[in-house]
Amino acid sequence: MTRIDAMTPIQRLEQLKVGDVISDALGSSGAIKSIEVLKGKTFLTYYFRIKSGKLILALR
Repeated sequence: MTRIDAMTPIQRLEQLKVGDVISDALGSSGAIKSIEVLKGKTFLTYYFRIKSGKLILALR
């Protein structure tokens, strides 16, 4: 299980794939159902939808 928080390196976020199990600081956890990455000029936003329907967000 990979823990996602504000200090998670970009390299680790890029390695995650559908089916991997993740958790966040608020206690949400589960297998990744889908991944969406939004790229701006100075930031990356990773959205991980887990199978329970919850969304885990990682800003970089």
